[in-house]
Amino acid sequence: MEEAMPTNLPAEARHKLAEYQSARTLEEKIEVLRQALSLIPDHKGTEKLRRQLRKRLAELRDELEERRAAKTGGVSVFSVKKEGWAQVALLGVTNSGKSSLFRALTGAPSPVADYPLATQKPYPGMMVYSGCEIQVIDLPSLMTEDLKETNLASKSIGIARNSDLLAIVLDASRDPLAEFNAIESLLEEYGITLKKRQFEVEVERTDSGGVRVVVMGQVEGGREAVKTLAQQLGIRSAIIKIVGNVTLDELEEELIRRPEHKKCLVIVNKSDIDDAKASAAIRELEARGFAALKTSASSADLEGVKERVFKSLDMIRVYTRKDGVVSERPILLKRGATVSQLAEKIHRDFSEALKYARVWGPSAKVRGEKVGKEHVLEDGDIVEIRV
Repeated sequence: MEEAMPTNLPAEARHKLAEYQSARTLEEKIEVLRQALSLIPDHKGTEKLRRQLRKRLAELRDELEERRAAKTGGVSVFSVKKEGWAQVALLGVTNSGKSSLFRALTGAPSPVADYPLATQKPYPGMMVYSGCEIQVIDLPSLMTEDLKETNLASKSIGIARNSDLLAIVLDASRDPLAEFNAIESLLEEYGITLKKRQFEVEVERTDSGGVRVVVMGQVEGGREAVKTLAQQLGIRSAIIKIVGNVTLDELEEELIRRPEHKKCLVIVNKSDIDDAKASAAIRELEARGFAALKTSASSADLEGVKERVFKSLDMIRVYTRKDGVVSERPILLKRGATVSQLAEKIHRDFSEALKYARVWGPSAKVRGEKVGKEHVLEDGDIVEIRV
């Protein structure tokens, strides 16, 4: 479970952690994080934070090493090119049936064995649902059967961090809730939270102008309190945008550590072995606000699993129209996407030259409605771009 930021951190350490959030390059992030760690006193109150930062530092160094190898012509087995319209990372404890599920969903090869830690590198495959190609990656296990972190966990989490959805596979024949709690805690140590936040914070550093605060919601203490907090953290000039309701403690946590929220779907596998335990786990997970379903290799409802994966991505299907002909396959966009973002997805030139669009479907008031760049699209829309 997430814990609050230690209250006894030196001001210099807080400044460095805030500086890390705005660092642009990997080299900058690594150096600032290294400096921040050196400024945090080593005692019980800061133990968890130091552990989290060390894990993130190791992950960043791995990523830098892989980038340098790629530049010199080397290719890391942990470098996975994004393909399809969205990417789903399969995560789990060893021998949870993750690889069997991957093969069933994609038809792609992945090692399936009755011994632990068979998957030693990422295996990508393509899942097709409702005309949409969604990339699924079978990643090396995060934890052993006794719920200890594996030596490849940091590399798997590095790939998962860049995915659109985490599909967490649990084993109903063991203790699925204990597995989930252990995975959730491990992800939090790497700065990833599965809990949906009630607010969003965006910080845009500027060269001058001081701290400006834009609030769409409520902030404890108001804008002046936010400005004071930012200055205490060494943020001298920036635009801070806040959407939703947030306390100052939550805001400080966000500005310093900024845990990354990832959408997730929990899949309780091997339900044929212990259906009662699987069902109990589903009820508990759903009560905690997580999307969850049960399945098994022997009686898997693959279309049902694909449907839940698609719904959990929370994306919309948009079809393009040209010369009166509607595309057979949709383009996947994040919910809330605009006509301009659709044009950008098709081609950058389209976005720059876009004049207006015509829309047929749920978001149109009338068939073929003429709309502007900022028109928000909905699932099932048909769009004709006019340049």
